[in-house]
Amino acid sequence: MRKILFAVDALNVHTNSLDLATFISNLTKSKLTGIFLENVLEEEVVAEGYPSSEEELSANQREAITDQNIQLFKEACENRGVCPSISRDRGIPASELIEETRFADLLIIEPSLSFKRKIQGSPTTFVKTILSQASCPVIVSPESFEGIDEIVFAYDGSDSSILAIKQFTYLFPEFNNRKINLLEVNKDNEFIIKNKHKIADWLKVYYTQIGFEVLNGDAEAELFKYFLEKRNVLLVMGAYGRNMLSSFFRESSAELIMKTTNLPVFIAHC
Repeated sequence: MRKILFAVDALNVHTNSLDLATFISNLTKSKLTGIFLENVLEEEVVAEGYPSSEEELSANQREAITDQNIQLFKEACENRGVCPSISRDRGIPASELIEETRFADLLIIEPSLSFKRKIQGSPTTFVKTILSQASCPVIVSPESFEGIDEIVFAYDGSDSSILAIKQFTYLFPEFNNRKINLLEVNKDNEFIIKNKHKIADWLKVYYTQIGFEVLNGDAEAELFKYFLEKRNVLLVMGAYGRNMLSSFFRESSAELIMKTTNLPVFIAHC
């Protein structure tokens, strides 16, 4: 991996969320690019009953705030041992960011990123759009980050879950000595990992510490309970909008899961 994108609202930078991005940049010796999204098209930011920030700020004020935030971002990265590059994208944020992902290895994004004034759940509508249309794998970052001691592969035997495991493995050979846990949720009360010997043989080529675990019951409920008390774990899941991941991001429970687990989630696409 050589190029990592970090999505930023040009008018609202959260430097604490840089801990994961700079950790990965340092770990993989990859270039970190801050994508400063400037929402200059009114229809993207105006939610019913809420004025847009562009209506409240002049062009000069927006420019000054963006310049200040870029400097803040650079200093925060440099304090974490990373010299970042900056890209300023003016237009519809979702379209601009999706286009950027076509030419990157990985995107890191906060689950709360939004360009609407109306309070939303987590992940926001904007983040869900990016997850469904990004052209590279995405990591949804936690509110705070202290490290990664364990990688959990959410596995159901599907092509999308296997592809996610492969993409993560190819992007992050630096994690070969971390603890790996292959997790399957089975509704049929069977403690069987699909094609266990084949996936185990493949994992052994890349990792030194491999475990297997089966949960029984509803995928959404079991995943929530399993990850509720987890710390320093990175979750790897398959294509957004399908199977296990679709349940994980179901609108009724997504905000609760994101707020209570505080774990980074790697999402790959077919």
